[in-house]
Amino acid sequence: MRPIASVTILLAIAGCNYRLGEPTIDGAHSVALSIPANLTLRRGNEFGYGGHEIDLAQQIRDMLLARTEYDLLPEGDADLTATVEIVDYETPFLVADESDRPLVSDVTIKVRLKIRRRDGSVVYEGDRREVGYLVPGRDEDEGTARAEAFEKVARWVVSRLEGGW
Repeated sequence: MRPIASVTILLAIAGCNYRLGEPTIDGAHSVALSIPANLTLRRGNEFGYGGHEIDLAQQIRDMLLARTEYDLLPEGDADLTATVEIVDYETPFLVADESDRPLVSDVTIKVRLKIRRRDGSVVYEGDRREVGYLVPGRDEDEGTARAEAFEKVARWVVSRLEGGW
């Protein structure tokens, strides 16, 4: 390939906001994640497997490790700290049959994310609402819908940690 063609391609890529290499927030190589705070009255099993906070923390951690090159470190040692709060958790029943069982329903979760640098400066702050759907006729339950909503939240949190927004 000719040098001019190479330069033209690189300029076109840069102009479209594509980046080469692993996308991260400038100067950050490590992240601290904690168990999300649950600000709702809706509780899971906080002290064992299956609590909303623990389930969401695991989803975020797994997605972060799968999609980024960040190292996970304790708060204070990491370049960035991501704090997640569960602000709202709803499970409305949309349709019920004669037995009062839901035919279709969903789980809606709203979270608040704050990403701070080690010096305390805020890099990103925002809210997100995600929905997971369930159809009991397909053997789905609230846990299925919650897992879907948590996966969407985790994807959003990690995309914020990748920067470039």
